[in-house]
Amino acid sequence: MMQRLIHPMRRQLLRLAGTLLCSPMLARAAERSLPGAVRRRVLATLDAPLPKVLNVHHLALIQRFNIGWSPVESGAPMLNPAHPLGDGDTLALAMQAIGGKDAALAAQRLMEAAQLLPHFVQMANLKPGSYANGKTPFTFTTRHLQLLRQQSWLPLEMLGMGAAEDYLAEGYWPTPAVDGKRPYGNFTNYPVEMAQALGLPLHHQADGSLAITPTLREELKTLHQQTQAALQVFVRQAGLMRNTV
Repeated sequence: MMQRLIHPMRRQLLRLAGTLLCSPMLARAAERSLPGAVRRRVLATLDAPLPKVLNVHHLALIQRFNIGWSPVESGAPMLNPAHPLGDGDTLALAMQAIGGKDAALAAQRLMEAAQLLPHFVQMANLKPGSYANGKTPFTFTTRHLQLLRQQSWLPLEMLGMGAAEDYLAEGYWPTPAVDGKRPYGNFTNYPVEMAQALGLPLHHQADGSLAITPTLREELKTLHQQTQAALQVFVRQAGLMRNTV
């Protein structure tokens, strides 16, 4: 019963995040109903096995992904559910990205690319450096890369999308998000898990649990907040090392 209550609440928070990332005009645009054939293709794609090969359509869409920030728990990166491809009509942008006029195919490729996003982080690479990110350059580091590859993505059913039809009916796309409660795998005390992933100093407390210094905790919380920009830069700039899942 508790899980049934959590899922709608999580969906409401993710919808709120998508809306907050858009202007009121864009939020209204997101509420338009999709054509029936497109909706059916989206649902069929979500039920189908994940593609084993990331193709040119998937890559073109991923490079246009609009990364947002989930408000769930501690917060974490997410693919914006209102406008996964940025400002404008998502379906039109998807067709433009794949270079075709088949709306159902564009929606299918978009949903496939969305599901492939967590795999893309493992399949691609980006060198440290300064990269454009809107109006402010972002300095991407090896620590950002390590954390992106460590992050724990929620399966769609855990996003409150047991009924994807409802999600689509409300004008949102079923998009993935990193788990805001346990963003790096197992711990709700996520800065400790970040320190483990980055090979930073930890110590054992009297009860046997792992801990880090208050100063390091604050540094890692700041670094965690930067993973939204890091992922945005990564999807735009990273090069594939392989194209198979």
